[in-house]
Amino acid sequence: MDESRHHPSPSRSDEAIDEFESIFKRAERTPYRFANISLESIAIVTDGDQQAADSLIVGLKRFLPQIAETAEWVSVTGEQFHNVNDLLQVIDERKPDLIVTSRCLAESSLVPQHTLGVYVDVMTQTLSTPLLLLPGTAPQPHPLAETACRGVMVVADNLAGDDRLVNHAVSCCDPNGTVWLCHVEDDLLFRRYLDAIRRIPQINTEQAQELIAEQLVAIPTHYAESCIKGLKDAGVDLTVEQIVEFGHRVARYKNLVSRYAVDLLVTNTKDKDQLAMHGMAYALSVELTEVAQLLL
Repeated sequence: MDESRHHPSPSRSDEAIDEFESIFKRAERTPYRFANISLESIAIVTDGDQQAADSLIVGLKRFLPQIAETAEWVSVTGEQFHNVNDLLQVIDERKPDLIVTSRCLAESSLVPQHTLGVYVDVMTQTLSTPLLLLPGTAPQPHPLAETACRGVMVVADNLAGDDRLVNHAVSCCDPNGTVWLCHVEDDLLFRRYLDAIRRIPQINTEQAQELIAEQLVAIPTHYAESCIKGLKDAGVDLTVEQIVEFGHRVARYKNLVSRYAVDLLVTNTKDKDQLAMHGMAYALSVELTEVAQLLL
């Protein structure tokens, strides 16, 4: 049987339409939109007493001067909660715009490894409120920087179009500081798809590798350039740099944090299809405990 009757080859007009569509899609760019982040209420959650909470507030006001005087700072101390449900109820009553706490909250008897602790795990899963994790852990805290936050690194699986991440990073950074917009394309996943492409004789593997890699880098690069222009147009006086590369994500981000003077990481924690915290954000939160991390 002549299969061409059932599977006709594309006509020249169809090929022209496909080529035009590809060119059009390559030209598509997601523009950045600047917005001021308003934080009216910030809740400090500690397993210590009021004196410990007050000390944290002093350090945080120095660390985040742009929001220090405009927000109301409230404290939740260890006396006000005895389990996760207690804490969630207190937070629901306060309704803060930002929660600040430590990894391994209320687990001082444990030597924490590879975990954020029950309290932080549940808060990231059940609350939509942004969560700022302090450096170190509750049992082993690290001090905040003695100066205002001057190095903020935005970390994303897909940087393009994530205005919320960028705007929060800008709101936390000192005007004399630097915001790094980072996108690391997973090289292991890329190689897996290339292995599949190599098994398809109709596709030129070398050409596919070059063109796909080019597009994967171009999309976040164009968005980062849009952020730099958008912030300049908005009158935001910050140094903004972009880092777009291939690599093993967690390892590359650990390397970047150690290479630059990063005071704060800003990451997404929510996956649309699951309750649990986003895998890469969780890995970074557990492995990079020496740096503060804003979980959105």
